[in-house]
Amino acid sequence: MSPVAGNEGAMTQNPPRLPGLGSASLYLWHGRALVVGPGIDSTPHAHFAAQITVALERPFRVRLDAGSPWVSTHAAIFAPNQMHQLDCGGAMLAHLFIDSPQCRHAISSVCDAGYRQAPGFSGVMAALDEARQGRLDIDAAERAARQWLDCAAPQAAESSTLDPRISAALAWIGNRPGETVTGGSLAAQTHLSESRFTHLFRQQTGLPLSRYLLWSRLLRAVEAVADGEDLTAAAHAAGFADLAHMSRTFRGTFGVVPSELRKMTIAFKRDVR
Repeated sequence: MSPVAGNEGAMTQNPPRLPGLGSASLYLWHGRALVVGPGIDSTPHAHFAAQITVALERPFRVRLDAGSPWVSTHAAIFAPNQMHQLDCGGAMLAHLFIDSPQCRHAISSVCDAGYRQAPGFSGVMAALDEARQGRLDIDAAERAARQWLDCAAPQAAESSTLDPRISAALAWIGNRPGETVTGGSLAAQTHLSESRFTHLFRQQTGLPLSRYLLWSRLLRAVEAVADGEDLTAAAHAAGFADLAHMSRTFRGTFGVVPSELRKMTIAFKRDVR
């Protein structure tokens, strides 16, 4: 991935890889993340975001808790807060994380999912192969992520049209990284009551305001790491109390610790769409 120029709200960074570590790519937006690279064996865990996983070569194994039998699969879906465990054996995988209210009701856990046969998924696999080789830009990754969600859980798809007042609020948030932002201050900016604003914000973005602001902080932390900051400095730049606070938040969202960022090429987009 090369730096993106002339794309307002988007930026790509390419930090150096650590010697001896596998190649992986992270694409990050508000409420969504795409990770492509060698699979990491996990202990049983759960996280806030729904997770959709596909093998890029050979199958991997999953189970929903430590007492369940392993299932060999090429594709799996894990609902939000669903306990699960992966045994990857070094296989190349892609994971799509989605944090939205729609996912709470629309996505169910399936260890052996059939979405690879869905019309249009061949295009997703082609994009993931490009990402695996470091050739996929952030906009193409975003299109692939949306198509993947459409194939795996079409009932969780989100609207793509934003109310101008919400667009203005998003721009206001984006111009104040690391600052404390409240529903009251944003409502005042858009001339709405706080209750009306927060309802419209969730309806339009697919995220409650508190979760959107949390993703904003995660994006800021990822940006700091991509710029060469150490993890402690990145945590402070993003407004977390300390590295432990950021680590808990990162693990609670993605199921991994932020030190994994050092092994990845990172691309991110600050705007919601």
